[in-house]
Amino acid sequence: MGEKKGPRAGRPKRRVFSPEYKLAIVEEWEQLTEPGARGALLRREGLYHCHIQD
Repeated sequence: MGEKKGPRAGRPKRRVFSPEYKLAIVEEWEQLTEPGARGALLRREGLYHCHIQD
């Protein structure tokens, strides 16, 4: 393969989330009620709050 060329050359690729992964994360998110539990989920999965839409 060669070097990439273009405006995104050298940048990391965007992560792609499967529908199954998204559903599992949203289901887990909705079950968490303890203070800090949702933040811990985001940190564990390497996600940001904007990835989860309330």
